Amino acid sequence: MTGTFASARMLLSNVLDLLTLEARRAGLTLLLMLACGVIGALLTAAAWLGLMAALVLWAVAQGADWQVAIAAVAVGNLVTAAALFWYCLRVSRNLLFPATRRQLRPTQIAVVPE
Repeated sequence: MTGTFASARMLLSNVLDLLTLEARRAGLTLLLMLACGVIGALLTAAAWLGLMAALVLWAVAQGADWQVAIAAVAVGNLVTAAALFWYCLRVSRNLLFPATRRQLRPTQIAVVPE
């Protein structure tokens, strides 16, 4: 009986060691993923700003007033951001599991007069 208990204890210890190592690895991987996401977002924003600056310079080279070109780019970005925000609000209803909630809601028994 003592040998069985010792074996079970050793197995549990090994499983907990493995769990600890994998949790540490998962935490480091998550941290790496977050860092890569932040750096990627910054690089994307920098590229977008460069693209918008190039668009303004192109418009000015074509004869547009620089104030009008900057305003047009800013308004275009605001309209795009507003459309994306509206779309996010619209699809956010899917996060509430509407079909599952309908299925779990108590059914209303309709009494039909005879």
